Amino acid sequence: MTDDKQTKNIGLRGISVADTHISMVNGEAGKLFYRGFAIQDLAKQACFEEVIYLLLQGQAPNIEQLNEVRRALEESRALPEEVKNMLLARAKTAAPMDVMQGAVTVLADVDPDLKSRDRDTVYISCLRLISRFATTAAAWQRIREGKTPVTLTTGQSHASAFLQGLWGRMPSTEEADLMDLMLILHADHTFNASTFAVREVASTQAHLYASVSSGVGALSGALHGGANAKVMAMLLEIGSLANVEPWVTESINAGERIMGLGHAVYKTEDPRAAILRQVAETVLAGKEAEQWFKLSLEVEKIGRKQLQEKKNLDLYPNVDFYSSPVLYGLGLPIDMFPVFFAVSRVAGWCAHYLEECFAEAQPKPALYRPKADYTGRLCDSDACEWIPIEKR
Repeated sequence: MTDDKQTKNIGLRGISVADTHISMVNGEAGKLFYRGFAIQDLAKQACFEEVIYLLLQGQAPNIEQLNEVRRALEESRALPEEVKNMLLARAKTAAPMDVMQGAVTVLADVDPDLKSRDRDTVYISCLRLISRFATTAAAWQRIREGKTPVTLTTGQSHASAFLQGLWGRMPSTEEADLMDLMLILHADHTFNASTFAVREVASTQAHLYASVSSGVGALSGALHGGANAKVMAMLLEIGSLANVEPWVTESINAGERIMGLGHAVYKTEDPRAAILRQVAETVLAGKEAEQWFKLSLEVEKIGRKQLQEKKNLDLYPNVDFYSSPVLYGLGLPIDMFPVFFAVSRVAGWCAHYLEECFAEAQPKPALYRPKADYTGRLCDSDACEWIPIEKR
């Protein structure tokens, strides 16, 4: 029997609540696997469309299956008129993640298979949602800038179409490849807060869009999807290489965190950070955004050194540490960083929805229903005496 005092009030950390076949994190060794494939191999050899199929269907696609994914994504890519009208009606000052959470519920209205309980049909709905989520995110960024959403060019990759939707121009091959890598690295990460939210709602037999909407809400939190935005805000505050050491010293002496150093799961370097550091160094070389990448490197070096010396802490950078300067270099406003995260993670959410609803993992958990211990008001009798309002 597990001691309740040891398991409650810790945010379920370390508590296994279900089985999954989708992804695995080995925090001690700094490893991440999607369906048994190391993230390093996927980052080098796969495209995001292959990863989508892998996460949703459990195996690497052959060329025919990959082309089917690409075709399904492209066929769903156009911005539905209902969603466009919703975006136009939102205040331009609205938080992007709030807009996206609302947009998911409108996307439900235009999915003809919303009520299906057939896995193959829901799989197609997953592809539809993954495609339209990215289109909607890009369209909102343009609308709040007072611009018109872009009619996307056919024959593009998912990453390329997302960037064209944001920028209004076709990205270069190098730019599209970098975004493709970013999408792969953020696609899934086991039972994190937003994925657990998706699965908990899915366990009630709610439909795909209701479940994913809950994931967007969870990801909007500052302690989850907002972390990458905090890293960039930190870099902008530091401003220059000359300011790094005094800023780090002052922050550590004040007991403040250095954003992007350390991870709730990884006890060594986040493998996604290592991949991104290497790629960003090459891709951003000579570009304006290189200054922020170099600033990240300096913060990592000085921050880790001082944390070891002053706090005896050996902290490594997480994926947010290097995704932030990359996203900033790609022209995303800081408050759109969590939206990018969701554009990628929706693939993982959909995979977990399928697993939760169609019993891929065994044994399938029942409706999630944790208990809580009541620690509120207690009276001498079975219940407190309720005094009518006129006598209070």
